[in-house]
Amino acid sequence: MATLALYEGMFGPYHAQTLALTTTLAVALCEAGRSGEGKPLLERALLDLTKHHSPRHPVRIRALEAWCELVREDGNWSAAVVMQRELRECRSQTIS
Repeated sequence: MATLALYEGMFGPYHAQTLALTTTLAVALCEAGRSGEGKPLLERALLDLTKHHSPRHPVRIRALEAWCELVREDGNWSAAVVMQRELRECRSQTIS
């Protein structure tokens, strides 16, 4: 968390590097069984990435993949399907 605060101070809260670190930290927290801290952090990162960066930005795609995985783990299959479609579109547009 201290490193994240440092990144926010150096780059700003919406910089791709800050949001990449936020995503990585959120995923690590969730994997460590601290999803109460990780999920809101990941949700915030995804919202900020969506608002401030391209839908096809690699960090946004990574955050969306992680969020989709959490949604699937929660059993929300309909939301996961919607996200899978968005991921497919983002990836196909990136490749083209």
